[in-house]
Amino acid sequence: MTEVRESADGCRRITEVAARLFARHGFKGVSMAALAREAGLSKAAIFHHFPSKEALYYHVILQACQETTAFLQGVLGEDEQAEKALAEFARYHIHHLFNHAQVGQLIFRELLDGESERIRTLAQEVYGDNFQRMVELVQRGQEAGLFGREHDPALVTTVLVGSQIFFFQAREMLSHTPGIAFADDPDQFAEGMLHLLMEGLKPR
Repeated sequence: MTEVRESADGCRRITEVAARLFARHGFKGVSMAALAREAGLSKAAIFHHFPSKEALYYHVILQACQETTAFLQGVLGEDEQAEKALAEFARYHIHHLFNHAQVGQLIFRELLDGESERIRTLAQEVYGDNFQRMVELVQRGQEAGLFGREHDPALVTTVLVGSQIFFFQAREMLSHTPGIAFADDPDQFAEGMLHLLMEGLKPR
């Protein structure tokens, strides 16, 4: 990815507007001219910070990922049980999705209609490191005898993150579905999903 030039106010304003527009219209649907108008800046000012639309796009996503990176680095650096760390991540991640709803919507749009090259970059340069940190966390639990070794750590990570992403995306539909009591309560969903996952992870 291309390096960007950051300065507090201008870069923050551009990033906030870009996140909103990309989430609403997708990568192809946002022009730099439209972004400049919405941000109240010139195109030259935007290109001063971001050499291309691609660089701005990835910067928006990376900004949202930085909190998750810091969180995972924290729990991996502490001398605590992997079971506790995994539970803390599950609770953290569900709230992170809702706190960064625009970026979440942007990612889901990209997964549906994005170009393969951008999807590859997202997987390898944006999300890959955090995914591996989660895999390492599960492996730590397996080595400590907390989780069964028969479970694929990458699959466990995919199930945990994927179920929360589905809840985030489908929450409105779930709120109208009979028999679902947790649709409006992310914490209740996270706790129930976590209990189900943890019980299934226990060694046989």
